[in-house]
Amino acid sequence: MNYLKAILKKLEGQLEIETEDLDVYITTPVGVGEHANIGEEIEKKIENIDSLQSKIETIKNILNT
Repeated sequence: MNYLKAILKKLEGQLEIETEDLDVYITTPVGVGEHANIGEEIEKKIENIDSLQSKIETIKNILNT
């Protein structure tokens, strides 16, 4: 179970980074000037967040059984 706990911490950190990046994309137009396809970038961030949340939920369910 130590591996699962370590993976969980890693995924939670990645989720925080993705969430912060998304926030920058949405709230700071200057921060995204080098991304011509900002809509695609936002969509990728949302997909990454969704995937990470799913993995985190799965691991938490395993640890709680």
